[in-house]
Amino acid sequence: MKFSTLVILAALVSSAPLASKEQAPAMQVSYGQVNAIEVTTKKSAIARNALIGSLVGLAIDDSVSGAVLGASTGFIVTSMIEADRRVFLYTLEMTDGDRQSIAVERPDLAIGHCAAIEQKGKHNNLRPVSAVHCIEGGVSGSSKDELENHRLLIAEKCHQARAQLANGGSSEEIETALRNLRSYCD
Repeated sequence: MKFSTLVILAALVSSAPLASKEQAPAMQVSYGQVNAIEVTTKKSAIARNALIGSLVGLAIDDSVSGAVLGASTGFIVTSMIEADRRVFLYTLEMTDGDRQSIAVERPDLAIGHCAAIEQKGKHNNLRPVSAVHCIEGGVSGSSKDELENHRLLIAEKCHQARAQLANGGSSEEIETALRNLRSYCD
């Protein structure tokens, strides 16, 4: 083998990702009562795209009207693509006394509602649940373990439905994933 071939093979082998034996993060479910809601917006690209549009319009038409038309086009196209940019930032008083905030796009909860925060890796979900989950010491003994196992099972099924939708598939698989999403995530 030539020296250059060995160097290329060595570079490929050293840059290849190593197989990781790490397990996927475990699902974590915590419960709390909503005590604050703030409506905010996601970061928008409207200003940047309007500026780029004006520069392109100026370059094409070489006039102020071309710049204005380009800026307007950048603004309109970006507005249509981004649509509603509202985000609802919920602050919850958790059952263990901590405070936790989570931002979601859906306005599902009101102040005083009990909610579950489900987290697994990059997956986060906030959903309304029965007030029983927010009562400290409301359930004890083996019933508490059974309830915790049930909560984790529901959260895991929600995560699986979201993953299936992200991966796509046949129309039946998508329909099943949508049905599971409505059943387990809402």
